[in-house]
Amino acid sequence: MKTKNKLLEEKIINNAINYLSGHGIKGWNMNDLAAESGITKRTLYKIIISKEQLVLEIILKSIDETRKKFLEITRSGADYIDCLDRIVSGIPELMKNVYITRFSEILREYPDIEPKIVAENEIFFMEFKEFFQSGVDRGIIKKFVTPEFILDVFQSLLLFFAKYSPSREEALEKLSLALHCMVHGGINKNA
Repeated sequence: MKTKNKLLEEKIINNAINYLSGHGIKGWNMNDLAAESGITKRTLYKIIISKEQLVLEIILKSIDETRKKFLEITRSGADYIDCLDRIVSGIPELMKNVYITRFSEILREYPDIEPKIVAENEIFFMEFKEFFQSGVDRGIIKKFVTPEFILDVFQSLLLFFAKYSPSREEALEKLSLALHCMVHGGINKNA
């Protein structure tokens, strides 16, 4: 974004997030966003290059915020299992701003942004792998369960629930349950 007015920038981004969440990618346009933000479309285009660029910025910001929260957990100094539990339990919170149910729609509309999102995710996934590799190295995670496999399973679960859940909340709830089962199993140890 090209503005020194951080309050206006934040207002535009928040309005765009609300439109994205509530109406999808095609349910609003730059006229709607300008009006909601209290500026003209011309002023909006002085600040934002395009709707595509705005959507990309929102997604990249969301990935970065999720990454920072993940790192905060993994670098907290807590016991490894406690960190793992906080990650699994915190998945809905960690991913609340990722437009999980709108992601495929966004990529269909703007396929050119996918490589940028993939590149940003790769940075996050390297840190993800390092965390799980430390669990393998310390004998907490079995050696045959590689960090790459854990990441593949996580991404598979994320994509599945994003595609087949009717709402973001349900997708995140199911993802959290699936990850909890993956980490702790689904067997009642007291039975």
